[in-house]
Amino acid sequence: MATQTLKLNVKTGEKEGKTFWNRCGVAFVHTDEQGNITSISVKHDMFPGVEMVAFPKRNNDDDVTE
Repeated sequence: MATQTLKLNVKTGEKEGKTFWNRCGVAFVHTDEQGNITSISVKHDMFPGVEMVAFPKRNNDDDVTE
């Protein structure tokens, strides 16, 4: 399983045509051997003690609530 790491940034302003960004977290995209996304987890500065994760929709009709 491979993982891609994406930096999360928030726009803090603009001055003289330049945009300023602050890092606010990281997203981890987990994939299987075929490159399909298996899950995405997020660590965010606003929620330091909260575990956030997203999973792709399942193909079968399991009892899953969204």
